[in-house]
Amino acid sequence: MAKTRYFIDRLNDLFETRHRAYLVINNDAQFFSGLRGGKPMFSESYDDAKPLYNHSQFKTLQSISYEKLYKEYIEL
Repeated sequence: MAKTRYFIDRLNDLFETRHRAYLVINNDAQFFSGLRGGKPMFSESYDDAKPLYNHSQFKTLQSISYEKLYKEYIEL
């Protein structure tokens, strides 16, 4: 049963539709700017911010970050 659920989750990830863009912000009001060495990097500059689209990306960031993270939706 667990294998079936795993494959269903992977198929859902493949066919996930692109949602509204959002920025990830930490408690210090810094913007997520990418990963370096597998760790999330944050910048105070809005220009360095990397927009994300899928909820799975946010879940992954939450799992590897030790800070409280927030989503801020934007219009591109």
